Amino acid sequence: MRISNALITSTTIARLQENSRALAEAQQRATSGLRIRRMSDDPAGASGVMRHDRSLQAIDQYRRNVDALDARLSSEDAAIDQLGQLLTRARELAVQAGSDNVGVEARKAVGAEVRQLLAQAITLANTKHGDAYLFGGAAGDRVPFDEAQTAAGPAKYAVLDGGGAPIAQGVIASEIGDGQRLEGQHDGKRVFLDSGALAALDRLATALETTPADSNAILAAGSDAEAAFIDVQRLVGDVGARVNRLEATRATLDALDLAITDQRATLAEVDAEQAITEMLSKQTAYQAAMIATSRVLGLSLAEYLR
Repeated sequence: MRISNALITSTTIARLQENSRALAEAQQRATSGLRIRRMSDDPAGASGVMRHDRSLQAIDQYRRNVDALDARLSSEDAAIDQLGQLLTRARELAVQAGSDNVGVEARKAVGAEVRQLLAQAITLANTKHGDAYLFGGAAGDRVPFDEAQTAAGPAKYAVLDGGGAPIAQGVIASEIGDGQRLEGQHDGKRVFLDSGALAALDRLATALETTPADSNAILAAGSDAEAAFIDVQRLVGDVGARVNRLEATRATLDALDLAITDQRATLAEVDAEQAITEMLSKQTAYQAAMIATSRVLGLSLAEYLR
């Protein structure tokens, strides 16, 4: 069988071009550090890389949720700490003014201070975190408490909805992991109404302003303030427990991120030393092929291809 010069030439050039492509790919891997640049390089490996990328994106979202929740809980912790201080001061004033030796004017002065404590408590209840009211519950875009809301009952000073219930209700949970949700800050109903904090301060102020003053009513209101303080401290413990869980979750997410990143690197990246060695090997083979080809064909394919 006779093999023509044209067939020899085309076959040789095709092989040389194949070596050139192999060298170019080796150079790309060495410079980019990537083993997989497109799906066709390794379909199974590329699928794994995409799966890991989705997992890393989810972890980033969980981290943002954890950070946002942590910030809100920190704001709540600061607010209820101040509320506890207000209730402690109210209890002290009740003991002071509950004595029969305290005159009418002195009690009115104490009553004015308690009214200020009540106003401060309502201000705390309307604390804003970002653009939303921290204790607004599901209605975070509306002011949850107002001193003008003076209707009698346990919801006094709370802004009510159309059905007569406080709007400051509803605890919003955040997703902090795959299938894991954690409740955020407590709503205003729980902190300021259910604890009895606003009611105790209002009752104490009213008892101090009443003439003739009733020492028993003043002391009873002081006891209410103490009971509210104890309940608020339970909330402090609850917030602390949630913050601790967030810290543990953050550590878990960091460890998971590191593990998935390593797994992704194993699939998508190449060892630098191995990539350089491969590139030099391909370069040597290509140069040797060029020399051999030029000798076989009697021309400089290097010049021809250039």
